[in-house]
Amino acid sequence: MSSGNFGGDDRLNQFSDNDEMWGPLLFLRPERHRVISAGRVLVLASLLGGFYGMLGNVILALLARAGSGGKPSALLMPAILTGMYFVCARLSIVAAWNRRARLMSRRNDWFEITRRPLPAPRDDEPAAQ
Repeated sequence: MSSGNFGGDDRLNQFSDNDEMWGPLLFLRPERHRVISAGRVLVLASLLGGFYGMLGNVILALLARAGSGGKPSALLMPAILTGMYFVCARLSIVAAWNRRARLMSRRNDWFEITRRPLPAPRDDEPAAQ
């Protein structure tokens, strides 16, 4: 673990670098040296929260029909899930991604200024155990 690198960053970045993890939203993944903006996270959270929230609405509607309970607003579940996805992503995967992106960007800028080769970033090295 290098200075400025948090313990779980390597695992989170390995997870977020996996193409299968992104599924059909792969086109929203930026290049590794670019930070993920809050707007992009909000779009991702809205897509996931909207889809799974509406699926949750269907389940709640079926449960409400079977019982005597009232049906909540159709926007409540997608809004709650979007907010939860946004906060969780910003605190975990996006934070690790952005730390790595800033480090890679600084390394690229240093190389352009000095024209001296740098060692490969530490997150690309295999774990030595």
